Amino acid sequence: MSFTKDNDFVKVPVSVVTGFLGSGKTTLLNYLTAQPKMNDIALIVNEFGEVGLDNLLIESSIENTLLLKNGCICCSIRGDLVDTVTDLFSKVENSQIPKFKKIIIETTGLANPGPIVNSLQNENLINRKCRLSSVITLVDGVHGLTQLVKYEEVKIQISQADLCLVSKCDIGSTEKIAKLERAILEINPAVSIKKISKGQINGDFLFRKASTTSLNIKAFDKHFHGEKNNFSHGEISSWSFVSDKEIDKVKFRNWITMLYTLRPYALLRMKGVLKFQEGGPPFLIQAVGDKVNDFEILDSWPQGLTQTRLVLIFKGLTRSTINASFSRWVLGK
Repeated sequence: MSFTKDNDFVKVPVSVVTGFLGSGKTTLLNYLTAQPKMNDIALIVNEFGEVGLDNLLIESSIENTLLLKNGCICCSIRGDLVDTVTDLFSKVENSQIPKFKKIIIETTGLANPGPIVNSLQNENLINRKCRLSSVITLVDGVHGLTQLVKYEEVKIQISQADLCLVSKCDIGSTEKIAKLERAILEINPAVSIKKISKGQINGDFLFRKASTTSLNIKAFDKHFHGEKNNFSHGEISSWSFVSDKEIDKVKFRNWITMLYTLRPYALLRMKGVLKFQEGGPPFLIQAVGDKVNDFEILDSWPQGLTQTRLVLIFKGLTRSTINASFSRWVLGK
């Protein structure tokens, strides 16, 4: 396991859009690509046929890349993601397609977004030109509760998201959607949630950096009280740590390195704001799947709360093991 750095000041922001079958990804993407302010998007999908483009007339086709009348670029993943992304940049450099300022990668309904995120953050050919802005998961406002019970993929997609969009709120019952929101936060207490109808959302909102809102403090505190707490939702569990006490930066880094080296495939998501003994501004730490970003310095403490808040979401590990190792290696207890 290695920490990955995010020198992203000149990089193209990438949003990964995932969600279970029928959750509304196509509706969302059609809405976004039809907006005048979103004409600088490069949309990467698994197959062109999965995204309805009837309302966006195709201007021309260049080797697996479609240029749409509204200025958007659309291409399909027919092989490796690295090849697809680098091919897009090559076509820009060769003046085959116009320059784009944003990338949206749409996954299949059964996909785990972790491998895509890892490629974005760790493949040099992509990483030097792109930065991950957010992982967005659509959750069906009508069928989501049933899907959470039946399909592990839905839980994994939620666990790795920065933002969950609850779709179909125009036809879903208020009571059922409220219950769904609670279930989402049980799986991922750090996630932000936004309710949408007919795929309608401000495109710029989706391209905010994942660290912009840091942790969803209100939701986090609603579910977790005290210094050490945890949650379970089927086979997926979470563990958290909240404390005013400062922690040792070196010990924390060593613990995270050990954890992600020994159990990389069990870890789904980590996000935390950290208060170190060295003082100074807060640090953000986060990971999707088995790759950990390097510490990021935040401008200020979220909501002015100078506390360490850390959440780990995992599968196949016991919370007592996580808690015992953290207590021993970080807190020295």
